[in-house]
Amino acid sequence: MIAEHKLKSFSLLLSVIALSTSSILGGCGGKKEAQQPKAIAVKLATIESDTHVNSSEFIGTSTARDRVSLAPRIDGRIIEIFVRQGQRVRKGDKIVRLEPTQAQENVNAANQSVNVERATLGQALAELRTAQANRAVAAAQVKSAKADLENLGAEVELAQINMGRAKMLVKEGVQPQQNLDDANRDLKTNIAQRNSRQEALNAAVESLEASDRQVDQARASIASQKAAVSRSAAELKSVGQNLAFNTISAPIDGVIGSFDEKKVGDYVSIGEQLTTLTNNQDLELNINIPIENRDRLQRGLATETIEDGETSSIKGTISYVAPLVQQNAQSILAKVTFPSQSRLRDREYVRVRVIWDQNPGILVPTTAISTLGGQSFVYVAKEQKSEAGEATLVAQQQPIKLGKIQNQAYQILSGVQVGDRIATSNILSLKDSTPITEAETVGSLEAGEGQQQSN
Repeated sequence: MIAEHKLKSFSLLLSVIALSTSSILGGCGGKKEAQQPKAIAVKLATIESDTHVNSSEFIGTSTARDRVSLAPRIDGRIIEIFVRQGQRVRKGDKIVRLEPTQAQENVNAANQSVNVERATLGQALAELRTAQANRAVAAAQVKSAKADLENLGAEVELAQINMGRAKMLVKEGVQPQQNLDDANRDLKTNIAQRNSRQEALNAAVESLEASDRQVDQARASIASQKAAVSRSAAELKSVGQNLAFNTISAPIDGVIGSFDEKKVGDYVSIGEQLTTLTNNQDLELNINIPIENRDRLQRGLATETIEDGETSSIKGTISYVAPLVQQNAQSILAKVTFPSQSRLRDREYVRVRVIWDQNPGILVPTTAISTLGGQSFVYVAKEQKSEAGEATLVAQQQPIKLGKIQNQAYQILSGVQVGDRIATSNILSLKDSTPITEAETVGSLEAGEGQQQSN
């Protein structure tokens, strides 16, 4: 250790002697121009107006707005599967066909029932026609009896007149008693015939009334039978629909789920799930927002997914805010709608950024910022003239006030302004007033270079 210390002291002494000798020799040689420090090559970028974004990051669960379970509406055995799991289908595409054994039997029975009821209806119509024909005959008989009765009534009246005339003539001795007897006989005969015809008329009227009742009954039977035919036809239509249910079709556009548990030949029951159909094009993302954000949480706020690498984010909008707080988590459920996208999947965990507000501002890359003694600063390129009158660049150390970070950039609250040119490389080699030269033009710090921030 002592030898090492002596060696270091000796080296220091030699350095002092060499420095003194150099100064003496320089003095002897006369005045020489002081050597300027070499300029450091840095990349420069011009600050432009950007956007300060106030946002927060959350993790949510995606939910497909259109997701259905495919299940049969009839019992049967699978005889054909038209799709593969993972296949994209359109609404109306065939998925599965079942063997409709029981449904076919029900259709056959319903069809037979319809035929029986229609035959019965035909019989009722025939009975109505018969009853209507009988009524027509009875009505004709009544009409004929009434006409005969009117004629006989006239005959009775005439016989009564003749009787009275015969009585008078016989009494006066003009006619013999025989004429009076004949007149009396004719009167009684006409009265008997009138009474008989009245009875015939009464019978004809009763027959007509009976025919009317038969017609009414036949019509009621027809109405009842028509209702029976309608019921049978409706039953046939219903079971016919069940027969149509032997083919399961896609109710929406989407992607077929797993078919691992059901194969051709398997028997399935009503309501038993075969697979799922999910449309990932239109998703909702459920996120729980802490209640401290309740005053600024509202429908219509813009959102975007947070992606790794160069994958572009998916834009969305908060479409629903729950009116109640989830008591256990002390958070508020919000739903984000992502229309017409194809990257997210149903039930996926998704990182999302909710953008509360956006304001004009300045963003500076994190690589351009240095910190010394708790103070952050950047190096601003300033022009100055040398003693020879030449324009040169120097790096001026400029204190700044930082805001929040947006991706790979800081929000700058004060210290620099739009149009300033700052160094973005070789920052560790710079000090205040260090001469610099522009190595490569970076361009400008354009809007969008670091659009989002999380707090």
